[in-house]
Amino acid sequence: MKGFFTLYLLIFSFPVILTAQKHDYNWLFGTDDNVGLILVNFDQEPPSVSLIENPPLEFDLTNASISDSTGNLLFYTNGIVVVNAQHQVMENGDSLNPGEVAWDFYNEGYPMNQGALILPKPSSDSLFYIFHAVREYPQSNIPSTFCSSFLYSLVNPYHNNGQGKVLEKNVVLVADTLDVSKIVGVKHGNGRDWWVLFPEQNRYGYHTFLLNPEGIIYQGIQYVHPVAGYGKASVGFGAFSPDGSKYARHDIRGLPVGHFVRLYDFDRCTGLLSNQLHIPLSDTAGVGGIAFSPDSRYMYVSSQELVYQFDVTAPDVEATKTIVAVTDGYRDTLPNGSVWLFPSTFSGAMLGPDGRIYIHAAGSARHLHVIEYPNKAGLACDVRQHSVKFPASSYRTIPNVPHYRLGTLDGSPCDTLGLDNHPLAGFRYAIDSSHSLRVIFTDNSFYQPTDWLWDFGDGSTSTLKDPLHKYDSPGTYLVCL
Repeated sequence: MKGFFTLYLLIFSFPVILTAQKHDYNWLFGTDDNVGLILVNFDQEPPSVSLIENPPLEFDLTNASISDSTGNLLFYTNGIVVVNAQHQVMENGDSLNPGEVAWDFYNEGYPMNQGALILPKPSSDSLFYIFHAVREYPQSNIPSTFCSSFLYSLVNPYHNNGQGKVLEKNVVLVADTLDVSKIVGVKHGNGRDWWVLFPEQNRYGYHTFLLNPEGIIYQGIQYVHPVAGYGKASVGFGAFSPDGSKYARHDIRGLPVGHFVRLYDFDRCTGLLSNQLHIPLSDTAGVGGIAFSPDSRYMYVSSQELVYQFDVTAPDVEATKTIVAVTDGYRDTLPNGSVWLFPSTFSGAMLGPDGRIYIHAAGSARHLHVIEYPNKAGLACDVRQHSVKFPASSYRTIPNVPHYRLGTLDGSPCDTLGLDNHPLAGFRYAIDSSHSLRVIFTDNSFYQPTDWLWDFGDGSTSTLKDPLHKYDSPGTYLVCL
């Protein structure tokens, strides 16, 4: 009977989110066995998964893509080549990040976490910037791998009748001894421009850039004390909270230093970091990632065999550390029927446009892990291991996408453009596994709503953000938020 009721409890919804910016609605993943690319498309619920055959590139760690405002794929890059929506290398789209590393990894993709970031040029309908960096091998005066320069390339994906063209390429923004990961961006408080941060190596200094209609304006380097690092280059990820008020970086440096998180307050008007908080982690992970919940309250740190949750709104953030997942030892079954040698782990993490957090495994994997309800505290966030199935093995990569649907910082000194927040309603739902007539509704609205009104189509309403509603009988219901 449970299956019967579940199948016939049909809910029609018309979420206004269909009109929102969908620049991050197509995620691409490389395949370890070179059978194509895996495409995850968020324009439906749940997201669809498909295979793109015979692409002109593979992904290692660097992975960035962008779609137009309606969710059509425009172009993507692995840090070495730029590929258009027809899966062809763009005109002038070869040879990003020139140097020995790009040459050695040409067939695999650039080996750098968050090694590229794509942002639309403000007030332009056709121009997009790729921020990227040149990685170098250890040298006599620098004993560990590092980046020597931070670059941009300018792309018009509509040029050549939609074939696209890289208009400017490998333009140096700054030369320094830079980190080998963590290129991140966040919307300016005026709701139009962008901040971009890229850290120094082994120092807590951040090169800061403002992207506005005039182009890229270098703001200099800002240091947040304590500045000094630990004498070892780090790997890891950086992340802004969806509301832009927090920035965090997950540093993995190996023993005896171990690894930790640095959490900061971020000022969207000035681009400045403050109130650095050091949060040590007790395990000995070699890979990991970091992401925030859609409501910006919870920070999740994936740490090889564990997933942690922190409440960043608490007076003592470190004291809220909660283990919400431990790897279950699952091993993928390969196409030939054999079982993969290594168990699935937790590596890079990214918040999806559907309000879920997706986590990739450390090496080859035919799946993604999912945090289903990241706005919920503790185990209620529901980490679902190896939940999204892939048609092929994907190799240690996850897209680097900013939060495109962040509006103005209303009432702030930089709220000067008249771009007021107009909330866009959106939600997803799931049948409660313990009761076939009970439905879990999850708000996925954007642009800072403050109140919610649900009509469940059966005469009942709710003003809760994420209500749980029980229907009296199976049927077809029109639900409105």
